[in-house]
Amino acid sequence: MSTKKRISLLAPKLHRHDLPLLPTSVIGSYSFPKWLDQVRVLGANGTLTAGEVEEAHDNAVKSVIKDQEMAGVDVITDGEIRRETMVYFFSKRIHGFDFEHAKMHPIGNLDPSIQMPDPVIYDKVRWKESLNMDVHFRFLKEYAVARTKVCVTGPHMLAKRATDEYYKDDKALVFDLAEILNKELRGLVAAGCDFIQIDEPVWVGYPQDMPWLVESFNRLVAGVDAKIGLHVCYGNYQLKKLFKGQYAELFPAILDANADQICLEFAVSDGVGLELFRQYKTDKEVGVGVIDVKSKEVETPEIVAARIRQALKYIPAERMCIVPDCGMKFMPRARAYGKLKAMVAGTRIVRRELGAE
Repeated sequence: MSTKKRISLLAPKLHRHDLPLLPTSVIGSYSFPKWLDQVRVLGANGTLTAGEVEEAHDNAVKSVIKDQEMAGVDVITDGEIRRETMVYFFSKRIHGFDFEHAKMHPIGNLDPSIQMPDPVIYDKVRWKESLNMDVHFRFLKEYAVARTKVCVTGPHMLAKRATDEYYKDDKALVFDLAEILNKELRGLVAAGCDFIQIDEPVWVGYPQDMPWLVESFNRLVAGVDAKIGLHVCYGNYQLKKLFKGQYAELFPAILDANADQICLEFAVSDGVGLELFRQYKTDKEVGVGVIDVKSKEVETPEIVAARIRQALKYIPAERMCIVPDCGMKFMPRARAYGKLKAMVAGTRIVRRELGAE
């Protein structure tokens, strides 16, 4: 590929790395192996040592890296394999969350029967220990050949996945959590991470709070010298949609978030929402979801290419990144890998059509 056919999607203030036109990435999580749950149980009961459990996590992460790179993904993650869940990994390590008295709580507003045990907030939340995301990033960087990013669950998601018996004020809780996570983001940057994605899948359920949610996001990333992504979706638990809201309710407020990139899911909605980027002008990059993670069917490259062509009617190729709609934790490994391969192959079809490959 000629130099003039390559672009950079890093913020100008950072060291620039070349990526192809329409770079491919992932939202964060990857197919979680059931055997790793069993390893954790064996570690908890003393059958395996802490070192042996860590070795299993290391090997699982290496396999995730291998899958993504073999599929041809340009910017990869560690699959969030080390995390209990995208929520518990954070709330279990922040003071103020009580898991001993966890309460069943609906996830989203679409189906109240979809519930999980969520912790109770009994005290002012505060930082108490490193989350070790910097350590996990260094491991990823050591074994990855592709470009990398780290995904971090946002403060609003953490707040909404808890029963608040202390603050009784969503805004105060979210702002305190933003300050705590800001410290962790700075630690990631100190470890060499240059791309951090914040996941706020619950925003779509609370459009009335967008002004202060954007303010909390901006506090979260203040002083963080890295490319910042923001992922918002309709929720995804066990491959089910969780929220009734629509992206249109978040615009134009979401564009005030201090993010270099906004990632949204479009495959599941047949492209509904893409028109917002014609209606509201922005120079932000857009991560376009072209893989329906809630579907059991593995897309063909041709389906992916058609979805990208549809997005190109609203978003310039130079500002577009190609991603799945959401994370891939809840699907079998073969399906996840097949979907990533299709995403990359479909993207290459469109690159060739644009003369960029």
